[in-house]
Amino acid sequence: MSDRLIKKLAPVILLSALGASQLHADTWSSLDSQAPQTAPAVVAPAAPSHTSANQLLFTEIETLKQEIQRLQSVVEEQGYELKKLKTEQKERYLDLDRRLSALLKSEGRKTTTSSQGKIQYDEAFDLMKQQKLAEAATSFKGFLQQYPQSSLLVNAYYWLGQIYYNQGNLDEARKAFTIVVKQYPDHQKMADSKYKLGVVLHRLGDKKQAKQILQSVVKQFSDSATGRFAKKYLKDNF
Repeated sequence: MSDRLIKKLAPVILLSALGASQLHADTWSSLDSQAPQTAPAVVAPAAPSHTSANQLLFTEIETLKQEIQRLQSVVEEQGYELKKLKTEQKERYLDLDRRLSALLKSEGRKTTTSSQGKIQYDEAFDLMKQQKLAEAATSFKGFLQQYPQSSLLVNAYYWLGQIYYNQGNLDEARKAFTIVVKQYPDHQKMADSKYKLGVVLHRLGDKKQAKQILQSVVKQFSDSATGRFAKKYLKDNF
């Protein structure tokens, strides 16, 4: 792109330089013709050097080329960073989709007894998906009180913690995620809850405990997306 621009500019600049030189020569010629014939001979000033004009032109062109190259480098660097961010975001969405699919399949295999309250749970979940967070939180809390033996209990605590986190109610989010981590260490939601707990504690100002929890997530779940998220959070914030 820089070479095409230079080719377009060079003829215009050269013509301007030549025009200026011709005008200068014509001016001196006119002055000579108007001078008295008896006047003593005057040594005319030296004509402008075309070599100097060319050197100035080529210097400006070279400067322009360097600026274009610098701008191209900036654009390429920004394009790389944007592509990197898009890739990371896509990976997160795909991982979330896989886990939600696995969760739905797992819930579908539950018996009627262990999945008691599923209708109420689904209603709360739908409210959350519709971004009706206050109503969803109330619905999940009602589910937890009414069905303490349901196999969906841990999931409800996790989503309740996520709702509180999205609302900025960090202390309540901390309580919900702590219940999952402390009381249900073998549940599939424990890894995500532990990662979110570390993030919440960091935002609450407890950096020491937050760092310990996030490092534990990286160590326990190094091969999972949750482990990678924890590792990145540690790198960006500690």
